[in-house]
Amino acid sequence: MNTRRISRYALLASAVMAAGLLTSTALAASQPPSRAVRAAATAAVATVITKTYSVIVNTDGTLAVGPAGASSNNFGGNYGYFEVIFPSDVSKCVYTATLGDPSPTFPALGFISVTLRSGNPNGVFVRTADTTGTANDHAFHLQVQC
Repeated sequence: MNTRRISRYALLASAVMAAGLLTSTALAASQPPSRAVRAAATAAVATVITKTYSVIVNTDGTLAVGPAGASSNNFGGNYGYFEVIFPSDVSKCVYTATLGDPSPTFPALGFISVTLRSGNPNGVFVRTADTTGTANDHAFHLQVQC
């Protein structure tokens, strides 16, 4: 058996183990999984549903671009505090953000951080700052992958 084929079996066996259909003893034996186990693993993987949300938020907190049902808010006072609310639960998702304007201009330099919005599983809290770390309002792009 060549290395590439063993690799595929090891990868499939890992997926099957994650689905609870194969034990570590069978994996250690480096035996190819049975046809039934492979079919069950494929079915388990096929049921995974992912969603992606992307938004662009203006400096004033208004939503420049986003999915239906999304909203955003700047808490005011030029403190760099924003919230973005999505149409479904994003509490178990990955958040990626970068400073950036919705128009083709030079975006401000600075920092951005994101976390789950306290008390709202549909929300993401965003904080922006300038290059010295001083809180400051900036437009940004945010992507949520679940």
